[in-house]
Amino acid sequence: MADFYYSARDLSYTYNVSVPTVYNWIEAAKIGKLDLELYEHGGRSYVRKSASNIAALERIVAERKKYRPRHAVKEITPRDEFYRVYNEAQVYDILVELEKYHEVDLEYNYFDGGANNWHEYTNRMATEGTSNSITCTVELLGLSLAYLDKLLAEYDRVNLVDIGVGNALPVRGLIEHLLKSKKLGRYIALDISPEMLHLAERNIKEWFGGEVKFEDYVLDIKHERFGHLLAEDYLKDERVANIVLFLGGTPNNFREPDDAFRAIHDSMRKDDIFISASKLDTTNTRRAIDFSAAGATDALMDPIVRFIFDMLNIDKGLYEVEKGYDEDLKQRYLRIRFTSAVAMTFKFQEGKQTLEFNKGDRILFWRAWHMTPTDIVEQLERNSFYMLYSLQTVDRQYMLNISQIKRD
Repeated sequence: MADFYYSARDLSYTYNVSVPTVYNWIEAAKIGKLDLELYEHGGRSYVRKSASNIAALERIVAERKKYRPRHAVKEITPRDEFYRVYNEAQVYDILVELEKYHEVDLEYNYFDGGANNWHEYTNRMATEGTSNSITCTVELLGLSLAYLDKLLAEYDRVNLVDIGVGNALPVRGLIEHLLKSKKLGRYIALDISPEMLHLAERNIKEWFGGEVKFEDYVLDIKHERFGHLLAEDYLKDERVANIVLFLGGTPNNFREPDDAFRAIHDSMRKDDIFISASKLDTTNTRRAIDFSAAGATDALMDPIVRFIFDMLNIDKGLYEVEKGYDEDLKQRYLRIRFTSAVAMTFKFQEGKQTLEFNKGDRILFWRAWHMTPTDIVEQLERNSFYMLYSLQTVDRQYMLNISQIKRD
């Protein structure tokens, strides 16, 4: 039946209005004040799915903006540092994400001082002695070394391609293992943030001195491939293997995780090894949202999740925090809901662009898709990977997978 009508939640999400506002539309349509076709089901009224209703809803939202008093709109301009931290292409990307999806890519929190916020956060996790993405990834990688040795037995050298490298903490043990076996070739760090790459390089040099050949490249794995970085080794006719690492559950934060998996698949050769890790869907993970390097209870106020909003200069008095777990979407979220209408103006070399948000509109700044082991296997298969090996932590909170691309 849901194929015939929109739920209030659907319309709330699509048009960035509150659920009570949707109910008000339905009541207005019942008495002829709004031109919406309704669908009756189970004694309740819904907005019917139809082309005419889509057009009517667009008009309703546009009219709502048109008759809003100008004095009620709060003007926002990003800080001057915003244009120093992000280049014009990135500023445009942030604007488009806000305009199209009412969200900001989490990765933009890891630029400039945001990288150090991440560094402090992961150091806390590495030392706190609890089950978390750092300690569990390190544990699972350690348990996988014997299997990796079998896969790599016929190769003279092994290159590591570390996607979303962060500060390189999770792979320290793997690097040490390959150094001891005298098989480590190149260590290639990929990240969207130059500052993250600097952190990783600093750690690698501190841990291993000059033993590790560190290479770094700024790359957004959602849109860019990296196969060209590995071509030189293949052309030399050497016995070289590549291990591609995608750890920390990074893709679970993306709006479309499959974009990254496809880019990785298309960058790999048939014998390359792909290692991915993810946090699993459990009752505990549905409740837990803690990003604080100091263990504070107010997750939004911690710099790790609000760096970009500080750059955007959104005053604390203009929004309320919403955080929780969405049963329908199967994702945890952190977002803000504006308590006032807002106009956000961005500067470009060729002029300015202003985005307007209504009171009640939301901006998502963090998500985590929740996946079961079955979901993870299906994701790999959907993107043409063949799973060779998989294991979980004893508490069933984290999962690590070793795969290769499917062969015809």
